[in-house]
Amino acid sequence: MKIVISAYTEGEPKNVEMSYDPKSLDLELVDLKFLEDLKLEGVVLREPTTISFSGSLSSRVRRICGKTLKEVEEPLSIPFGFYYETADKDVIDTLDDIREAVLIEQPMVYFAPGTEDLKVEYEDQEPESAPDAKTKIKDNALRDQLEKLRERFKRSK
Repeated sequence: MKIVISAYTEGEPKNVEMSYDPKSLDLELVDLKFLEDLKLEGVVLREPTTISFSGSLSSRVRRICGKTLKEVEEPLSIPFGFYYETADKDVIDTLDDIREAVLIEQPMVYFAPGTEDLKVEYEDQEPESAPDAKTKIKDNALRDQLEKLRERFKRSK
């Protein structure tokens, strides 16, 4: 979203709404797929030397659980608050900040609700060591899901 500074009156908050295609923002990841557009609802407030822009981003997403490899659909809601200096500027482009707000809120590994206590066991693994790509997984269903995920990833390239 581009904020044209002259379009806002100092001291008067103005509501803004916008929709973004997540693919155009490069937000689609291997384990995160957006099921609908990313919706922005916010408020822009112009002050003498700054613009504040706050609100929330929302959508529905499909994630892949890092423990079960099952797909989980859920709502996504991310609050944001940005402040911009307005000196020598006519327009403020917020697109990079919006994209960054979404990416920063994503966990490195997503765990579906209810899987917190689930333990995944690996064969031939030393205690304290992380599994590598050649480790055999005991659970057949988990191994099958992992193989499907690998195939899907290969096709997406």
